[in-house]
Amino acid sequence: MAMLRNLDTNETRLVEPEHTFGRAPTSTECIREQYISAQHATLRWTGGRWVLRDLGSRNGTYLDGKRIVVGQDEPVGKGTELALGKPGKHKWEIIDDSPPPVMVVPVDGGEPVVLSGDLLALPSDVDPQVTIYRGLEHPWMVERADAATTQITNLQTFHAAGRTWRFCCPESTYQTALATGSQELQVRHLRLGFSVSRDEEHVSLRMTCGGRTVDMGARNHNYLLLTLARRRIDDTVEGLPETSCGWMYHEDLATGMDLDDSSINLNVYRIRQQFGVAGVVDAANIVERRPRTRQLRIGTAHLSVVRL
Repeated sequence: MAMLRNLDTNETRLVEPEHTFGRAPTSTECIREQYISAQHATLRWTGGRWVLRDLGSRNGTYLDGKRIVVGQDEPVGKGTELALGKPGKHKWEIIDDSPPPVMVVPVDGGEPVVLSGDLLALPSDVDPQVTIYRGLEHPWMVERADAATTQITNLQTFHAAGRTWRFCCPESTYQTALATGSQELQVRHLRLGFSVSRDEEHVSLRMTCGGRTVDMGARNHNYLLLTLARRRIDDTVEGLPETSCGWMYHEDLATGMDLDDSSINLNVYRIRQQFGVAGVVDAANIVERRPRTRQLRIGTAHLSVVRL
């Protein structure tokens, strides 16, 4: 992940895909000095490299001590030093020039939250009130358990966990993932096999797709997925339409498993995270939601359950 070091304070900072410098409060690096312009300069990821551009500042932007031309992109890399307003003032060094990750940044200041396994949870992985995930029809989606799931785009702001956040995603990230990801590893193609102990204390899971088999292990959250799988199998046997098969009300699931709402949400997030790590390109779809009716179901119909 791209990183900057402030040479005045020695603090490091994760670089956003569009990292702005200036006196304006909306700048990524807000510098309240009169010789700094409101919109001074930007460090931007272009899909293959980082470039620095002076946005028309009065006192200039300096690259390794040399003032750069206004409005012209200058390539930068690891070890490059940049300064704003004066050659020896407000200096930063690029200490990592790798591509930027997908992230959300608190608008009121603080550390960004970085995407992990195509999923991002707010306010944290242990309290996933809001989940951002990679979609197939739309690049990125925001899901709240009790609200409609909506599309989100680069630099869009949204509210979550009592704060305002800015979503940062390099435009090339999504296209690269689609080009390199296995299109066979989509939830609708997965075959899931559950092995359940007689006392139902242990549930192991195996995933098969496109000739590839992955042992997903025995996890506590497997029981929630098993419960959803059983409902979908039962509904299919009863002859219900495919679009109606497998749906369970959030309250029924919570009561049957003796879990509260936050624990259900945490289990769902961990299931999705596990499938993302296994390489499933639309891992969030392993558990589908109908927010308006508070229903959930498992996202594949290819299911089997074996009691040991």
